[in-house]
Amino acid sequence: MKKRVQIDISLLFLIIFFTGFLYLNRHIYFIGPGADNALDFLGMVVILKGVLLRMAARGHKKAHSRQGDRLVETGPYVLTRNPMYLGSFLIGVGFALIVWPWWSWPIFAVFFYMRFIIQIMNEEKHLAQLFPNDFIIYCQRAPRFLPSLQSVLKAIPRQIFKIDEVLVTKEKWGLLAWPLLAVILEALQEMLVFGAANILTILAVFAAAIVTLSLGLLAAYRYG
Repeated sequence: MKKRVQIDISLLFLIIFFTGFLYLNRHIYFIGPGADNALDFLGMVVILKGVLLRMAARGHKKAHSRQGDRLVETGPYVLTRNPMYLGSFLIGVGFALIVWPWWSWPIFAVFFYMRFIIQIMNEEKHLAQLFPNDFIIYCQRAPRFLPSLQSVLKAIPRQIFKIDEVLVTKEKWGLLAWPLLAVILEALQEMLVFGAANILTILAVFAAAIVTLSLGLLAAYRYG
């Protein structure tokens, strides 16, 4: 636990340092307000997908393995063995698209990999000890992190995202907390990079992203 905290502090320092470097060298953003709004839209969509994935994963695990006495292989765990981590990754990428230059999200991916890969491998090692046969078979069906395009296209939304499961955990508060944080950080970014922040435009862009994603999810849920 102490080592994990030390790693988190180190990576947090690196992220803060990199963010400060970007703001002190604003010319490397290579972007105007219009393109920035487009990235804000995309970033918010990615953030919300990450939040929804975490909601679905935690809710499904709570419903099917409350005491960790069985290996969960259904719901979002069909797509990836670590949907909670993937959700966190998407949230981070979304913020990178909103706050950092468009070309810098792979840098966040490196930070994320450095922070979590050992933890993920240790958790999977523990699962392999608890469910030796089942976990081997499960690993053959589901990738460790990024789902395949084929599995995503074949996924049935109602089996991945169950309404009665997603709203029973604290993850649901992320639907409010993360967009609010995005508004604050984007306003700060615009003031530092462009000299002023248009709050109404920021809210309009993020609202458009929320509505677009919501309509897409409703359509997928109804017709998928």
